[in-house]
Amino acid sequence: MVDFAGWELPVMYNSIFDEHYAVRTSAGIFDVSHMGEIEITGPRAENFLRKLIPTRFDKLAPGKSMYSCFCNEKGGVIDDLFIYMRGTDSFFLVVNASTVGKDLLWLVNHSGPGVEIHDVSIKTAKIDLQGPLSRDILREVIDDERIAGLQRFGFIETRFENAPLMVSQSGYTGEYGFELYLPSDEASGLWRSLLFAGREAGLRPCGLGARDSLRLESCYSLYGHELDETATPAESGIGWVVSSGDEYIGRDALMEQKEHGAPRETVYFELFDKGVPREGCGVYHSGKEIGKATSAGFSPTLKKGIGIARVASGVVRTGDDVEILIREKHLRARLVARPFYAYNYLPA
Repeated sequence: MVDFAGWELPVMYNSIFDEHYAVRTSAGIFDVSHMGEIEITGPRAENFLRKLIPTRFDKLAPGKSMYSCFCNEKGGVIDDLFIYMRGTDSFFLVVNASTVGKDLLWLVNHSGPGVEIHDVSIKTAKIDLQGPLSRDILREVIDDERIAGLQRFGFIETRFENAPLMVSQSGYTGEYGFELYLPSDEASGLWRSLLFAGREAGLRPCGLGARDSLRLESCYSLYGHELDETATPAESGIGWVVSSGDEYIGRDALMEQKEHGAPRETVYFELFDKGVPREGCGVYHSGKEIGKATSAGFSPTLKKGIGIARVASGVVRTGDDVEILIREKHLRARLVARPFYAYNYLPA
């Protein structure tokens, strides 16, 4: 157990490798109730959010969600988040645990008439059920036929026993799965019910270790690693979120980079030599350091060291050989296309 943004969270229940493999082959369950949840409602809610995110809003519709971020005036990422559209005047935001206070202040400082902001983090629990068998397990617990037809980033409002439950077909592992939101005092009941329903399918409770190795293989950026207020989306591996035609905070800086390029870029590497890279390891090309790893580790699926790095733009490209400095040794690596592990859609 470790402290994480003021929460006591498990690194692992049994083995990071076992939990990782369970998600890739059957299913894993994560208690991620530390995440922040914020409700934005009111007749001006949509216009309010349009001015805060760089992503085109027509990707949303009632019952759909999307990934985006808040940017400051210089284009730096204040936080990345998921936005769920419950209705034309009702939105549910999921933000990082370490940034809830900062995000709330940012929202309040830019709000106006016709917008209501409510922090529901403490009274909301979040349980992620991920893996190729997750749908079968969930349907043993939740009797709602709509679950079978949920498309990626779609969600429904249903019930667990007598409690409201939001079921989203999404996740942070690269596997088909679900993110489940319900009142905090009902979370332990849902957790136990899912574990019981998945006992024969090989469902495992999973901690932060497996969550990190799974997201690393999928090349999902993490706030405080790839993402922070000093780096823009283009520099952080999420440049594709910049698609809005609206006027939003940070637009001028992001459009400048889109037209002329960013000074730094995110790259992805695999080690040839044996070793385990870590965050902060130097990345070298032609004898010169060109950047540092922002996330790195051993891939249980690929059985090799992999990593994400931020480097100077235009110096290297996919396919180039580089060196990673690990414990004062330069180990050979190659830049590869993202992701290391492609999203696993559930077969029809």
